[in-house]
Amino acid sequence: MDFNKKRYAHLKRQMEEYELDMVWLAGGAGMGPRLQRLTGSTSGTGIIIPIDGDPAHFVYGVDYNSTIDESWLPVKLLEGKSAALPRITGYANEYIKDGARIGVNLGSLNHASYKAYSKELKGDLVDISGDIIPEVWFGLYPDEIKFHRAVSRLADIGCTAVKEAMRPGITETELAAEANYAMQRKGAETFSFETIVSTGERSAYSHGYPTPRKLKPGEFVLVDLGPTISGYAADETRTYLLGSDSKKGKMLEAMDKSVQTVIDHVKPGVKCSELDAISRRVLKEHDFPDYMHSLGHPLSGFVTPLLSKNSKDVLRPGHLFTVEPGIYIPGYGGVRLEENIVVTEDGYEQLTKGPRLV
Repeated sequence: MDFNKKRYAHLKRQMEEYELDMVWLAGGAGMGPRLQRLTGSTSGTGIIIPIDGDPAHFVYGVDYNSTIDESWLPVKLLEGKSAALPRITGYANEYIKDGARIGVNLGSLNHASYKAYSKELKGDLVDISGDIIPEVWFGLYPDEIKFHRAVSRLADIGCTAVKEAMRPGITETELAAEANYAMQRKGAETFSFETIVSTGERSAYSHGYPTPRKLKPGEFVLVDLGPTISGYAADETRTYLLGSDSKKGKMLEAMDKSVQTVIDHVKPGVKCSELDAISRRVLKEHDFPDYMHSLGHPLSGFVTPLLSKNSKDVLRPGHLFTVEPGIYIPGYGGVRLEENIVVTEDGYEQLTKGPRLV
């Protein structure tokens, strides 16, 4: 809760800097984890935060009791969808005058909602998706890293469970069940996405969700999983080989080299596009094809950084992200290794620690 209140104070400072009279955080469009980082609850149709006045956390009845328990902000009940517009705008208009500036994450509104709220609110809607949202939800505060260490240990446990369960004839669904059971036994609350297990030629799929396919000797097993604790979410990928195969062994070694070379260059001030280029250069040097996705993405609902060819992000302390290049050969198999990294004042901390090559 201390970090939620710290992020709220951060938001209020940004409101002053951008001369906003109010911020309205509309729910939806991936806002759940961000609301949890701010209020303690993932629920919310909207949160009104006046620069001078009392904030309000608006929810429908289905989420009312849980939000009362979880959110440190005052909770207001919306009695049906038809009540949302008059209830939210009525509350907001108590604190603003005509011509006020209201910051809103416009990506969470559809065209009809935008028109309706623009008509009923006294102020003018100002999109904060490109400045205030990325600044307030940029990443972890230093003392917050401990929570991500804990959830990253669960990801390590899940990947290890798959490695230890591998044997000829076991199905992808059984391997996924082993991972999920191991993580939840040790404290995982939910999963930020369905656990991926893909074997054999299916390991060449970027997102190969588990099927009844049975594992055979000499095949890859790719596992990608995302346990959560209190909304903090790890995201770890490992690729294992059942038995031995020289070509597949070289794929694993090249991927390990690509990941480690990127990590070795992580520090404040580094351009994310440069890290993406490093990962691709290393794979090319080992005669493997380029991959079609970005190198990495932020975690736990944070907005930055994106590690891609066209990213404009520059690393700063607190940035939390994945490093996950891939080799995908259709009809043969694929390799992806993924680490979770947080940028520190003088470098980085690697949060996921399970062995990449076994």
